[in-house]
Amino acid sequence: MTGDRRVGLALGGGLARGLAHIGVLKVLKEAGVGLSYIAGTSMGSVVGALYACGLDLKMISLLAERISRRNWMDLTFPRKGLIAGERLEELVHLLTAGRSFSDLSVPLAVVAVDLISGEKVVIDEGPVARAVRASCAIPGVFSPVKIGEKVLVDGGVLQRVPASVVREMGAELVIAVDVGVNAGDYKLDHIFDVLSRSIEIMSRKIRQSQKGDADLLVLPAVDDIGSFDFQRVEEAICRGEAAMRELLPMLFNYLKEG
Repeated sequence: MTGDRRVGLALGGGLARGLAHIGVLKVLKEAGVGLSYIAGTSMGSVVGALYACGLDLKMISLLAERISRRNWMDLTFPRKGLIAGERLEELVHLLTAGRSFSDLSVPLAVVAVDLISGEKVVIDEGPVARAVRASCAIPGVFSPVKIGEKVLVDGGVLQRVPASVVREMGAELVIAVDVGVNAGDYKLDHIFDVLSRSIEIMSRKIRQSQKGDADLLVLPAVDDIGSFDFQRVEEAICRGEAAMRELLPMLFNYLKEG
């Protein structure tokens, strides 16, 4: 279906809302739209990494439904973050079979931010699990991750949806999935919600300047799903499917034009 056009998929951050990415990938696969590149931020990096490793989407959905928080949340003395992030890295290492970026079936890049330089960092080499942990390190929630001389946190601080990154990888047609900037009427039940919502608010202005980076912007209706509403996996996936299915005619037109 994609013909000779190189299609790239940019998956944004959004914690539990990011599970909608699974639904988007399901619809693209069913429609025969092959992906040449994937870039992800935060939860987008998790889903992107599992898919790029060749995991079946049914398996990814099942994992999202059944993995308990205790499998990836390791609360720590809050020196630099409330969650250490080591369990998350171990889990991703297990699910990706310890792969490096060079081992992936689809080229992948994940986005983080260096606290030292204040710059966006695009990671596309080395261990996938370590990079994903860095991309997910929401300031104040997860401890920063040191890679080389860099001290890395969640890429959503500067680029919630890495559309420009997937374009730079070589994509001719960029599909971007944004699951969080307009997050709305959900309860702020604990500190995790407060911290993640603060990042979302900061991201709104940044997103305005990045709107033109994507050819097709997918906006799953997940505004009412809280950052840590991981019990609503099925809802998030279904809404991702619905949003992508609605835009398939437009996507097919873009592909024909190419």
